[in-house]
Amino acid sequence: MKKKKAISPIISTVLLIMIVIVLAIIILLWSRGFVKEAITKDIAGNEKRVNEFCLDVKISSIINDDVIRTFGFENTGNVPIYAYKVKLVGKDDGKSEVVKVTKEGGGSVNPGFSVFVDSDVIGEGKGYDDFELIKIIPILLGESKSGTKEFECPEKNGFVI
Repeated sequence: MKKKKAISPIISTVLLIMIVIVLAIIILLWSRGFVKEAITKDIAGNEKRVNEFCLDVKISSIINDDVIRTFGFENTGNVPIYAYKVKLVGKDDGKSEVVKVTKEGGGSVNPGFSVFVDSDVIGEGKGYDDFELIKIIPILLGESKSGTKEFECPEKNGFVI
């Protein structure tokens, strides 16, 4: 019979440890994609995650009785709105459209101020009566480790006008 040599116990132990380390690194990198970076906001010394401030946003609707019945909203809460999205559901066709109004487009609304939704957002010549549903979805600004970031509040925290 021939004598077969196997690898030494030290080499096999080192190989097993290397395999475990490689697997741990792979799992760590894979799981980083599931964990989002925390975005926080500080208002009057009260710092918490931005998504918690979504519940503190308060909006009251404004509807003008002019020819095309323009509409907007007033920020009646104490959380500044950085930008917002307008979800429009058509009365005739039932199609929905979501339009983002950025800070540059007049989407920033500080507490106590109001804004009217521009015809660029809803369409020329259209007004409040042309839609079955109009929902305002706030976008807040917060801080993370990588800098300032926008946070879109969930649609369930949106406000129907």
